[in-house]
Amino acid sequence: MFSLTRHCLQSTLDRIFSKERNFMLKYQNISTSILEFLRRQIVSGKIQGGERLIENKLSVELGVSRPPLRETFRILQNESLVKSTPRMGTFVTKLSGSDFNQICDLRIMVECFAVQQLKNSGIRELPELKKIVETQNAIQIPKKFIDDEQKYTLFYKFSKFHLQLVESAGNSYLTHWYRGLSSNIARYQYLFFFQPGAIAKDLKDHTKMLNLIKSGQLDEAEALLKAHLEYQRKKLMTTLSRVEKADMNAEGH
Repeated sequence: MFSLTRHCLQSTLDRIFSKERNFMLKYQNISTSILEFLRRQIVSGKIQGGERLIENKLSVELGVSRPPLRETFRILQNESLVKSTPRMGTFVTKLSGSDFNQICDLRIMVECFAVQQLKNSGIRELPELKKIVETQNAIQIPKKFIDDEQKYTLFYKFSKFHLQLVESAGNSYLTHWYRGLSSNIARYQYLFFFQPGAIAKDLKDHTKMLNLIKSGQLDEAEALLKAHLEYQRKKLMTTLSRVEKADMNAEGH
């Protein structure tokens, strides 16, 4: 009798916890999907800086409840993509030349440190980085993009290079920190990526950097990396100056 009761109790608990696990898995999947969607919309500029993210409206449009939406807002705020202000709402942060300059300084410091770590450790073979560069070289760049999805997919394949370079240094704390910054970096990279000649230059520099690391020329690889990032800074500061000027004119009206 006791054995049967215990069996029934265990079966009941299994059903309860199974439902609980399924609910949590579904909740996590919903949260991840919303996060990826809104992050992509912000990075690609479909949702622009200064726009308000209205919780009620998004809840209806996306067909989701508010809890996963609020969790998404929290993560996006940690990534500096949005800013939430009490009694005012959640707004997408604006692109800023000042912010971009600071991000560039951090990127140069961190990514060059990663190359120095590779030099000190004697690591020359980077299979994951090699795979990314091979994928980039195999891509046929279309003369005209079909839609925004095609543009973003291409951009994503190129943006992985720098994160993987940092990961290759083998410092998990540094990688975790850089990942937190990567979405904000991507917003500025996206502006640069589709400028004339930018994709070809990225491909050339990424391939050369990998070859320099592989051949043990780490100082040359670091110098190229720094020049690569400074080139992006110079090009984007001109673009950002126009964006900020347009924003000021719009606010004036």
